[in-house]
Amino acid sequence: MKQIRWIIQDSNFSNRDRSQILEACQSLSIPCIQIPVIPFADNLPNFPLDENHENIYYGSTTMMDRIYQNYDKPLGLFYDKHTFSMENYLKQWGNYMLSSEAQFMTFREFSALDFPNDRQFFIRPDSDSKAFAGIVLEFGKIQDWYERLSNDDIYGLGPDTKIMVGPAYHIEKEWRNYIVEGKVVTSSTYRKNFRLYKSGTDIPPEMIAFVEARCREYQPHDVFAMDIAKCSGKNEYYIIECGCMNSVGFYASNIYTYVEALTNYVKLKTR
Repeated sequence: MKQIRWIIQDSNFSNRDRSQILEACQSLSIPCIQIPVIPFADNLPNFPLDENHENIYYGSTTMMDRIYQNYDKPLGLFYDKHTFSMENYLKQWGNYMLSSEAQFMTFREFSALDFPNDRQFFIRPDSDSKAFAGIVLEFGKIQDWYERLSNDDIYGLGPDTKIMVGPAYHIEKEWRNYIVEGKVVTSSTYRKNFRLYKSGTDIPPEMIAFVEARCREYQPHDVFAMDIAKCSGKNEYYIIECGCMNSVGFYASNIYTYVEALTNYVKLKTR
């Protein structure tokens, strides 16, 4: 059976997250190597690859993109560009998605539409890229943004970048759930009334039940993160988006449990 080794980025993301992964690996007696990754660089630094070890990766989307492009779907990279997209989530989960009324088009196509300048929209990339975070903006400001975009697709963002556009909702609270083979292994609240709010205990059991029910219907991968919203005046939960667990932020979730769960998953897959 192969030994498990973690390869993590040594900068350009949360020091707290990195230090807690290191502590968890040390506590679990798992080798962990830190590597420098230059933002938006085409190449990765050298890191160990050998037949006796299976690597699990954690770091920026730049790091994961390079691993995805240069290696043949390694077991410790929990990602698939065909399944990790908002359009796919809407196709699979329909009305369980917060943005079930959303449409998909390019920046160029959307900016050419005719809406009042003060009408608000929620926009985000269709893909799981971090070209920009999902945001609510007035149509006039989105058009201004489009005018400033280069004709080149720089770092995944350009006039022809595919985006999701939908109505703006008032979200009361948001949670991030970390899922391994259909089960939530740890969770964190991360926003309340549009303000940062981190809690590892404000985790309603019915929210977890909702997540695991959706996982029985469809999963973009065995290992992924799912963000959930509860809107003001409604008791229902909705899926905001899913994300790659190799680049996810942790907020107040249990990082030890995260490291242990992913390590055990890869161990079982290598037997």
